[in-house]
Amino acid sequence: MSNSLKEVSFLVTDFLSIQRSSFSHLLKKGLIDEFQKKNPILIRKKHIKIIFFPKFYQLTTPRWDSSYAIINSKTYAARLYLPIQLINYEKRLIQFKWIFVGLFPLMTKRGHFIINGIPRVIINQVVRQSGIYHQQITSKLIKSNKIQIERRFYVDLISQRGTWLRLEIDKKKKIWARMKKTPRIPALLLLQSVGLNKKIIIQTFFNLYSSFEKKTQSSYKFLFDITSLKRKNTENLVETGNKLICRKFLNPQSYDLGKGGRYQLNTKLGLSVPISKTTLTAYDLLWAVDSLIQLFNNQKNFDDIDNLQNRRIRTSGELIQNQLNLGLIRLEKKIVEKLKKSKGSVKIQHLFTSRSINSVFKEFFGSNPLSQFLDQANPLAELTHKRRLTSVGPGGINRDTAGMAIRGIHSTHYGRICPIETPEGQNAGLVNSLTTFASLNSGGFIQTPLFLVYKGQIQKKLGAKILSPGYEKNCAVALNNIKTSKFNFLPNIPLTVQSNQLFKKLYRKNINFIIVSCLQLISTATSLIPFLEHNDANRALMGSNMQRQAVPLLNSERPIIGTSLENKVLFYCGNFLQSSHSGLVLYSSHKKIHILSFVEYQYKSPAFVHSNNLLIYFSVNRKKNAFIRLIILKNYLNRLAIKYKNIKLNVFYFRFKTGLKKLYVFYTQKFINIYFQKTLTLSNTKINLKNSLIYFLIFIKKFYKLKNIYLNKHFLIFNKNKILSRSYKNDVIKIINSKKLGLFNSKNKNFLKKPVLKLNVNIIQYKLFLKNHIRSNQGTCLIQKPTVQAKQWVDKGELLTNNFSSQNGELALGKNVLVAYLPWEGYNFEDALLINEKLIFSDIYTSLHIEKYKIEARETPFGFEQITRQIPDSEYRNIKHLDERGIIEIGSWVEEGDILVGRITPVRQRSLLPHEKLLYDIVGKEISSKRDTSLRVPRGIEGRVINLKVYETKNIFQNKLKVKVKSVCIYILEYKKIKIGDKVAGRHGNKGIVSKILHQEDMPYYPDGRPIDMILNPLGVPSRMNVGQLFESLLGFVGLKLHKKFKILPFDEVFGYEASRSLTFSKLYETQKKLNQNWLFSPNYPSKFRLFDGRTGASFDYPIMVGFSYMMKLIHLVDEKIHARSTGSYSLVTQQPLRGRSKHGGQRFGEMEVWALEGFGVAYTLQELLTVKSDDVKGRAQIMETILKNSALRFGTPESFKVLIRELQALCLDVQIYNRNIKNYMGLKKLN
Repeated sequence: MSNSLKEVSFLVTDFLSIQRSSFSHLLKKGLIDEFQKKNPILIRKKHIKIIFFPKFYQLTTPRWDSSYAIINSKTYAARLYLPIQLINYEKRLIQFKWIFVGLFPLMTKRGHFIINGIPRVIINQVVRQSGIYHQQITSKLIKSNKIQIERRFYVDLISQRGTWLRLEIDKKKKIWARMKKTPRIPALLLLQSVGLNKKIIIQTFFNLYSSFEKKTQSSYKFLFDITSLKRKNTENLVETGNKLICRKFLNPQSYDLGKGGRYQLNTKLGLSVPISKTTLTAYDLLWAVDSLIQLFNNQKNFDDIDNLQNRRIRTSGELIQNQLNLGLIRLEKKIVEKLKKSKGSVKIQHLFTSRSINSVFKEFFGSNPLSQFLDQANPLAELTHKRRLTSVGPGGINRDTAGMAIRGIHSTHYGRICPIETPEGQNAGLVNSLTTFASLNSGGFIQTPLFLVYKGQIQKKLGAKILSPGYEKNCAVALNNIKTSKFNFLPNIPLTVQSNQLFKKLYRKNINFIIVSCLQLISTATSLIPFLEHNDANRALMGSNMQRQAVPLLNSERPIIGTSLENKVLFYCGNFLQSSHSGLVLYSSHKKIHILSFVEYQYKSPAFVHSNNLLIYFSVNRKKNAFIRLIILKNYLNRLAIKYKNIKLNVFYFRFKTGLKKLYVFYTQKFINIYFQKTLTLSNTKINLKNSLIYFLIFIKKFYKLKNIYLNKHFLIFNKNKILSRSYKNDVIKIINSKKLGLFNSKNKNFLKKPVLKLNVNIIQYKLFLKNHIRSNQGTCLIQKPTVQAKQWVDKGELLTNNFSSQNGELALGKNVLVAYLPWEGYNFEDALLINEKLIFSDIYTSLHIEKYKIEARETPFGFEQITRQIPDSEYRNIKHLDERGIIEIGSWVEEGDILVGRITPVRQRSLLPHEKLLYDIVGKEISSKRDTSLRVPRGIEGRVINLKVYETKNIFQNKLKVKVKSVCIYILEYKKIKIGDKVAGRHGNKGIVSKILHQEDMPYYPDGRPIDMILNPLGVPSRMNVGQLFESLLGFVGLKLHKKFKILPFDEVFGYEASRSLTFSKLYETQKKLNQNWLFSPNYPSKFRLFDGRTGASFDYPIMVGFSYMMKLIHLVDEKIHARSTGSYSLVTQQPLRGRSKHGGQRFGEMEVWALEGFGVAYTLQELLTVKSDDVKGRAQIMETILKNSALRFGTPESFKVLIRELQALCLDVQIYNRNIKNYMGLKKLN
């Protein structure tokens, strides 16, 4: 049943391409475009011009790699350098310099960023495509007891960057233009402001609509509100509007439609404006008004804003590009301010600062809601997080005001956005996931592959056509749940297709396309659910979300029932090691793997090298020197141009450009071109060079490795990071030209026929280091486990390690356990479940977690804090694990209350009372001026110390004083076994809480004596309608008995009616025959078995549904939720306990709790709970003294009542409190 996936497996795109390709486009084009928009910067008063050369920008090698950045809390970034020229026309001075612009964050190969040691991911945002949209607003009005529907028409001009413009027709049938934070203006004034004549505008529209009736013609006079413009100050209004329009819509730096927006505008309005023109023109506004009039007269259709044709994806590269634009705006302002303040000449390096760019990136990655902590609970969670789409965020939709229309499923989502996987709660429908086969085109639109259907035959050999929503609009697309013939012909019956955003029935001759796979409709997480079609959509949603919450277990196990995508998910996650060459494993451990590889490097003439494989690279210094010489000549010519003003600029520019070209050729011929290539693979050759190889090694010691041999007479290839001397290069040229190494001469006619060079087999030993015990963002443990052993042969690309949630290259999130659907004395009421104690003793559901604790030693008003082992009033058993620095040793087992880092803090010395002085003198103890503020293990935590880091900073200035800060980080590894209160779930949305742990001998057992591992509630299946778990458990039981694994694709009904049921029963019958055990399958009650009670040994009255299911332990652990409080912090306003475990809060006795006690009439108990036990500040302070003295309790006024009085008084209601015994009332101030 998985053969259909193999046919289309080549269409499964790189799951992370949406992140990586976007960042690649940013480096190749986006970064250059942003600098080009600000090029040049002109300061007219100072006669200064600043020119950027963005095409020659350089990114240096990162200071540290991604692994080091995570471990040491650094940012994985590169330094961005840009060649910049400053021309001062007034002083005839030209400067050129390579300027450090700022730190540019780099994306790792796994598609995320590392900021301050924390992996972060940028969420893809769904936004409106820029362009023009025709809409209407309907409202109901009641006039003369009749309901009338009022319609208002408007046209929106949406930009990619800049102000949005709306043209609307009001109740009086007049056209107005609206912008944010500005009053509306007449449309005629808007058109006049962009340079159109009023008479021409009116004549144009009257000529267009001359065929209408007179009533219609007369209405156009009101549309433009002509009478309102017959004023004396009309010309002033036009001039003011012209400045406003130029600033808002005609300035490329403040307004940008984008190429997609310009294309959409041209298409809908029938214009022929160039695509490069990304600002509005006068004709855009003129024909936009015309389209609004057509919409008013029902001559134009409305646009569906929820259609994916009108929505595009803003990926990580575009979002970073927008932030870079913001940083350049700030940088430009600072440059202009510095130049205005400067009196003399200013050096170019003093004008530019990296703070503008760095601060923008810091704000974006630190506070923007689209930059989020990477979900690293398991590989699936990480992959889903990187493929997530959101409509909220800056420039998006507000989740509080979003309606059902935008949250719902649109027909264009078909094959592009998963209809199942979305969060529950406020974000439902606003946060989605891409489907398995979906990808993005260059415009940011989601596209999906489809097979072409020609005359009823699926053209699979032609390959799939990748279509966007716009191209698919007028096509009929059939589903993939159709059984085709041997020659890929569709059946000649009415088939369900999607056409024009509707689902209908058509014959095969009218069908244009068909989807490539049943997995095309759902996301990656949803496609991992077997028998998906037998589950309710709500439960499938829960199953998709809960797979991302699965905790990595100590011993991972892949599922018996899979869907063929488990290996794909793991492969694109990338958190594992593969062999780069075939070889022999010499050493394998949990830390590193040594491989001995036999690599044959074969070289031939460079004519056989593909041009794409050769990366031409000029060394930075050579390029820089050549460029400086060009600038020197340009400076000289510019000075001549300034000195002799009679020289025409255009002639000078032409001459200069010619001279520049000649000079460039001269310098490139004078200096040796340098090329860099990482790997160079050529065809086989036949010449043995064993002797000449030794000769080569003698002369060039730097290139002793064969993979770094660079042979070419015309193309000298060197390492880009090394600058070699001229003599050294001459030695290389002599060796290359020698006959022993072969002559690489392109003039030789026979160099294509005869091989020139062959190198012997090279023996390389390379080491791979494994990542172990690294803390994820969710506190789980990231480890890599070796899958190879010493003396084992591995091929190129073979898997060497499993990660924290994989087994044999497949995703492994849980465990295959034996489950029974059986009521058990009420302990599995409301989805609760019972487990066997074997799951605890055998560490089946044991997970690893890493907790991080940090402490700092700072300067206080009374002195410096010290990290030391000398802790006052501490016993030896409390400090025996500490080293001489006062820090716990690595490998120590710690429990609740143990000291991790010893710290003492100086305190103010206080004067002692006479009896205290006497006591200190008798004991012989000195008055302590320091108190113990050590870092201790928190409550409920125990584990082993696996790592510690000590940081010491000496250059922090605070209040103009140098402050030394020393901080220590401790990492504790916890082993968390499954216990009562933990959450367990399957892949079908069948979740539950562990309510009881039974002894192994008390659990029900099979006729063969095997006890059940987990007991589930049978009432959780029919009401939730997730029957897929039953098919999975039965087929998993077959796999357990036959030692097989099954791959089941969703929507298998294409193979026949009730294909899942027939497959399961046939496999059970096959198991019965193979094992010769009749109890495995009974025709009277198939899929049910006779179980025996472990406590009594008696058989249950009825057969029980038993199977082997894949159950996961979720991250909702009871250890992180259980909480108790005796005393703690209170709210400052209400004086009631704070809420939340993190704040050590308590429970509030609220309104419903009061109702419960009122129902029983317990007035005195209720009085205690609302006063001294709650927010009576004076009463709860005196309650202990009252109990000790055995005196009467006195209840005061609760703080919440005082807050109520103050709120009423704030509403100007003079509320006072009266006393029954006193005639005069007593004010509130007296009660305080």
